[in-house]
Amino acid sequence: MLTDEGHLITTNELLGPKVAKGTKMWRKLNAWFWLATQNLKDFPGSMSRVLSMCEFWMLLTMDKNEIEEIARFRSLTPEQRHMMESAVKEPAKYTEGVLISANNQWLFRNVPPALPIALAMTEGHEKAERHRLMKEQGCTEVEAAYRVAARLQEARA
Repeated sequence: MLTDEGHLITTNELLGPKVAKGTKMWRKLNAWFWLATQNLKDFPGSMSRVLSMCEFWMLLTMDKNEIEEIARFRSLTPEQRHMMESAVKEPAKYTEGVLISANNQWLFRNVPPALPIALAMTEGHEKAERHRLMKEQGCTEVEAAYRVAARLQEARA
């Protein structure tokens, strides 16, 4: 099961305990709970049972405070901390992260295609840019996103 904005489920008084029970049962059935969140601060300490069962942690770029939040639920070696601190992000180009398992850790770089990035742009200035293109060029929002993607692709070259 894949859940985005996981902190919304884990902080819910009714759902949190059910998630804890479910994850224990699912492991016996070879099913896994994938939990995605941008805010570990919102995870209550009671979710440590669930997070301690995670076989893999995929962590995108983060600051030192966010690394300390990870350390609330998982012990980190100095090498793992260093890898997390060294991960960087180049907006609209790539994001680095760290994948940690019980036996290994890897630094990776995610380079998504330009079009999904352009379609996912939800910041106010990004929406304003698409709207400006729509007005100037008399196109739909999707066509404007294609034009933004073309610009992103050119900037990568």
